[in-house]
Amino acid sequence: MPVNALFIDLDGTIYTGNEEVPGASRFVRDMRAAGIRCLFVTNRSNRTPEEIREQLQSYAIECDLADIVTTAQATAKFLAPGRVYVVGEGALVDALSEAGFTICDTDVDYVVVGLDRGFTYEKLRKACSLIGLGAEYVATNPDKALKMEDGYRPGAGALLAAINTTCDCLPRVIGKPEPHLFNMALQHAGLNADDVIAVGDYLETDIRAASASGMRSALLLTGMSRREDLDHADVKPDFVAEGFSELTGMMLACQTLSTSIGQEEAS
Repeated sequence: MPVNALFIDLDGTIYTGNEEVPGASRFVRDMRAAGIRCLFVTNRSNRTPEEIREQLQSYAIECDLADIVTTAQATAKFLAPGRVYVVGEGALVDALSEAGFTICDTDVDYVVVGLDRGFTYEKLRKACSLIGLGAEYVATNPDKALKMEDGYRPGAGALLAAINTTCDCLPRVIGKPEPHLFNMALQHAGLNADDVIAVGDYLETDIRAASASGMRSALLLTGMSRREDLDHADVKPDFVAEGFSELTGMMLACQTLSTSIGQEEAS
């Protein structure tokens, strides 16, 4: 099958904290030169597409805002507008507000939880209280940790663990490993799952979401998952690469093979 597009993860894949993963910008340029579209699809809900584009441009990766899809956008699109209490940062609040949600802390329809670096006991208490009163519990993503230059930092999943324990329930998840984020990105880009290979660093989210959405996937060993993790994984990627140089060869070989097969079938 041809490779028409890549859905590329950001944290641990394109960058680690503020540092570019070696070879990321060259990889994107090489893929585009080969006629492969690159979209950036992230589980993070606390950054706007404008902020993400600015960071990508700092690595000489040019992209349109339409090439960036976040779980804040996906959550706002997936849920029916209503009253919502948000445990999250400005990008998530803005996306929900722009989609017609009322941000409040009483009589809410939803409690939506994303990465929140200002998380407090009071926010935990309020979220749990509202869930107990019947609000639907929604998570932008379940990422346990983020890999940064100085090690690992808590992700949205760390906050969810506190709420899950208190309320003895689990949220509806919008981002990876569920298929909703990738399905939205497919619709947004006018692509079919067969057209796309999802590239990410985490077996438990990126690779699972690709499988759930019917896509092929490539695991890049630059972030959360290690090669030895594949021994115990029940969902495995189609490609595994140590870095972008190796991945470039794999993607171009796949593209060349698809072109050759197409020419043979046409002759």
